[in-house]
Amino acid sequence: MEKYNDFRDMNVWQQSISMLVKIYEITASYPESEKFGLVSDMRRAANSVSHNIAEGYGRYEPRDKTRFYKISRGSMYELMSQLEGSKLLKYITLEVCDNQIIEYKQIIKELDSLINAVENRGS
Repeated sequence: MEKYNDFRDMNVWQQSISMLVKIYEITASYPESEKFGLVSDMRRAANSVSHNIAEGYGRYEPRDKTRFYKISRGSMYELMSQLEGSKLLKYITLEVCDNQIIEYKQIIKELDSLINAVENRGS
């Protein structure tokens, strides 16, 4: 049994939702020409992180749980790549990019801990 009442109590989910809001704020200033490109991709990846954490929480089998947590982890790396592209395209500053990546690495660390805990617990 999880130690949380539901997924909203999980620190990693709370961080991912904050990150989701920040991505929407950051991409709001991107050029209109990116609406169906980078903006859409980044928002989709940001949504994937928090929603897959929630879905993983709701799964019963450890293997199912960790599969969704691992998808969230992959989406974090996707966002990091998209931020680097955004920086090169001069849609964001070096500082914005670096600050976001620092936060993303913290979320990845928490996901790693969560994955390891579920896999080592076996339930």
